[in-house]
Amino acid sequence: MSEKISILLAEDHALVRAGFKSIVQAEEGFEVVGEAEDGLECLELVRSKSPMVVLLDLSMPKLSGLNAISHIKKRYAETKIVVLTAAETTNVWNEVLELGVSGIAMKSISPKELIQGLHKVMAGELFIHSEIQPILDEAEGLTNKRLSVREKQVVKLVAEGFKTKEIAEQLEISDRTVSKHRENLMTKMGATSTAELTNYANESGLTKVRLEEIE
Repeated sequence: MSEKISILLAEDHALVRAGFKSIVQAEEGFEVVGEAEDGLECLELVRSKSPMVVLLDLSMPKLSGLNAISHIKKRYAETKIVVLTAAETTNVWNEVLELGVSGIAMKSISPKELIQGLHKVMAGELFIHSEIQPILDEAEGLTNKRLSVREKQVVKLVAEGFKTKEIAEQLEISDRTVSKHRENLMTKMGATSTAELTNYANESGLTKVRLEEIE
């Protein structure tokens, strides 16, 4: 009998985690070997369970998904990571691809496509959810640009609910400069709303660090 494909689920919402567990467990040849509610627990379970694949939510407490990916890829290079995201933020998707993940999927993915994607990943191929690939293709070239420190600071403050004038006061720049940064961010990230900027700030961990610590 061939070895089952071991899966670790890292997702802080119990109901969402249960849904993905049900999908994976229903497929012959797959086995969920652990469930993590936060980034630190995810790292501990990767160490103790040695899963073949980690289904990883980017927005988790204690340690962000982006930081978890960095740790896993450095210490457990053979472990494959499939990112789960609820945000259509091209900048984040390109960033996780640069970190070496094996797949990206929206949480709205169908059970059939998820299982097909996991098989693709186990075959050594890159899996991109069909809802994500066209967006990445359209934004190619723009989303590969790194955000400057000032742009990251603006995104963080936008996500925390500050208005243009308040951001200008905190960063000691003009209202007009803040507006220009926001305009550039929208273009660079392929974003169309403040909600998408907020999702990026949450998923990248910017809302968890102090303004002066941003690099």
